[in-house]
Amino acid sequence: MYIESKLKEVDKTLFSLDLSGESESNIVQEEVTRHSLSWFKAKIKIQYARGIFIVDTHFENDKDLTDIFRIQGDYIQISYLGKGDSYLISSKKNKLIGMGRINCCYDCDTITTIKMPANKPTHYQAIFLSKTYYLQLLKEEAWITDTTFYKHIINGDPLKWGACKLPIDYSLYHILDEVTRGDWKKDFKKYYLDLRLKELFLSLHLCQEDAAKAMGAGLSEAQLEKIKTAHAYLLENFCNPPTIKELSRIVLLNELQLKRDFKRIFGKTIRSFIIELRMQKAKSLVGKHTVSEMAGILGYRSVPHFIHTFKKYYGYTPAQGMNQ
Repeated sequence: MYIESKLKEVDKTLFSLDLSGESESNIVQEEVTRHSLSWFKAKIKIQYARGIFIVDTHFENDKDLTDIFRIQGDYIQISYLGKGDSYLISSKKNKLIGMGRINCCYDCDTITTIKMPANKPTHYQAIFLSKTYYLQLLKEEAWITDTTFYKHIINGDPLKWGACKLPIDYSLYHILDEVTRGDWKKDFKKYYLDLRLKELFLSLHLCQEDAAKAMGAGLSEAQLEKIKTAHAYLLENFCNPPTIKELSRIVLLNELQLKRDFKRIFGKTIRSFIIELRMQKAKSLVGKHTVSEMAGILGYRSVPHFIHTFKKYYGYTPAQGMNQ
């Protein structure tokens, strides 16, 4: 698998790697690069070993920016746009990537042109695996043979980008973030990475099953997309969440439909979903910050209110949690 990324307007190659060679497969290399011009800033973190490539990119650009992405060989791609309005340029029809969706695809020998509009900061994360790496990684997993995605790969049947889009939940978001950060000890990094990748693919399989159930809940595809967009927006902005009215304007759905269909699809109200996200994040902050700092990070204006919510959710206060 060969992978390359070039920015057209600045004539700059961000990375160019051949991952099919005879390099030591259990050593994960890591590089962080920064690029800056008067109108453009970029930070790119890549991790790679034989058959695997992980990238986490941040762009800020005052002019339109074009990324020409080339991959040679069979590959599996799992990607996520956390911020931005990027779209794929096609001879037939341009495709909006869509913020807050996990895109899964299986393809071979592709050149993809991605346009990042001016004044729209972009955060993009992606994992690329060779077919060999993917099959070796999951060969002992009993559940894998039931997945549609696996069947496409084992049969050599391409699943083009955009054909498999899934809403991201907190669990998926956390796994993907952990994989792209890769903050593990170097000697054990490859083992931790493979474990988290297995968890990621299992979570994607379960998410796909849930999405199929949602389609059977009586919603049109257009309605379901709007609810998914609302869910993704909250996932990215739960520390400073919009009001129901603001969220309804963002997804172009009236407030009543938004509240009703969100609960129908996700089994919880918008308010309880925001609380759940905040509390899951709060637990990861215990012991690393003071209670007051935690409240501020999570967007609570009142520290007592944060403490009350935390205790109601977990059965103990943040201070008690620090002593456990």
